[in-house]
This record gives sequence, C-alpha cells and structure tokens, in this order.
Amino acid sequence: MTIAALTVIRISMLAKSLFALWAAAIWIGSLWPLTAPVAPGGDKLHHFVGYGVLALLGMWAVRRPWPVWIGATLMGIAVEFAQLLTPFRQFEALDMLANGSGAALGVLLWLLAALALRRRAS
Repeated sequence: MTIAALTVIRISMLAKSLFALWAAAIWIGSLWPLTAPVAPGGDKLHHFVGYGVLALLGMWAVRRPWPVWIGATLMGIAVEFAQLLTPFRQFEALDMLANGSGAALGVLLWLLAALALRRRAS
C-alpha cells in the first residue's frame, strides 16, 4: 500500500472517530444534569452549533448529505425523548428544531465549501 493510500485511510479513520466522539459528547452533555443556569433561548444556540458541527464531521466522514442530515436530525429527536427519562432534563420540541436546523446548516456549509474548492481547482 502506498503512503498516499495510508494517509487517506488514516484521515478517514480520524474523521469517523471525531464524528463518533462528538456524537457521544452530545449524548452525554444532553443527558447530564445541568450545573449552571442557561440564558433563555441560549440552549437553542448550543443545540444549533452542536448539531452543525456533528453534521460537518459526518460529511467529512461519509460525504453523503441526506444520510448525514437525517441521521443527525434523528439523533437530535432521540436525545430529546431520552431526556424524558431523566429527572433533571426536559423535553423541548424547539430543541429538536434547533438540532435539525443546525445539522442542515452543517451539511450545507460542507457542500458549499466542496463546490468552492472544485471551482477553484478547475
């Protein structure tokens, strides 16, 4: 195997590992008890950015927009329902909207960056 092929494999493994770690961090952070008060609406920004980063990492890992967006959005829905099972977190439909919107923006940013890079290369 060539050095270039090994580098591609390592980068792919890095992308998938970072994606999995970020997803785990979202699950843990979403189900862990809050220790500090959050400004009204401030948690929506956390959801939006967190799932945007998740989608960017997902696109880096698999480069398939629909599965990444659907997967991230479904994970956001699952997290909200899992919060129903904890005594210290609460379910919010607007959090699911922020999750899906952030994931959509993450996918869109990846696609726009890829398009810009292709245009620049040609």
